[in-house]
Amino acid sequence: MRTSALPKSRALSEAAERQMRTWALQMESQRPFEQQPVAASPKQLIHPYVALSREAGVDAGEIAQCLASKLGWKVFDRELLDYMAEHYNLSRIALEYVDERTASWFHETFGKWLDEKLVSQAEYVSRLGRIVLLAAQHESNVFVGRGAQFILPRESGLSARIIAPKKQRVARIMARRQCNRRDAEKFVDDTDKGRADFVMRYYHRDVADPHVYDLVINLEHTSRDAAADLIVSAYRLRIGSA
Repeated sequence: MRTSALPKSRALSEAAERQMRTWALQMESQRPFEQQPVAASPKQLIHPYVALSREAGVDAGEIAQCLASKLGWKVFDRELLDYMAEHYNLSRIALEYVDERTASWFHETFGKWLDEKLVSQAEYVSRLGRIVLLAAQHESNVFVGRGAQFILPRESGLSARIIAPKKQRVARIMARRQCNRRDAEKFVDDTDKGRADFVMRYYHRDVADPHVYDLVINLEHTSRDAAADLIVSAYRLRIGSA
């Protein structure tokens, strides 16, 4: 089951990346990409979307792929970083450093001076917003993390938060990263804190506040497929048929 799903997931990722390049070329043929407007867009210009927020160690990526398959959409998760690195000629490692975490004062102040390929977190967030809006203006997508639900108009899509007991999340990280429990717990705690700080700093929201989501799903006794079905049902009730 797992081996047959992997090629499909990779194919979806590659298709999404090709589509984003096509969008950028279309926009650049009209005027420079950097000059595209990213202010609040009218509702009718944004296609319906699903935005997933997640605690560290849950299967949000796999749930997103399941959603994409059910809805006939694409997924944008780490593909956003790949696109930014290629399109803006930025270091992929540098983007990882500022992705959903709080960058250090030293990096923000002296990073560009030390290496022109480094990117400040404020610059990263600005470009991330442009890409998310560009994608949402062209077709419906599933966005994973990075505060996408705070970039896009809430009335145009559905936002869901995926959570699970810490013990369950730590066990999954231990298996995935082949590490001991202490290292897995540190990874979970650091990742959760980094994401919470990131969302508070740039979107002024509490990432764990259930009131900012349309749906919160606890995976303690819910499978990934069942979670995807719940999200699809909630989306159709809120937005309409896909």
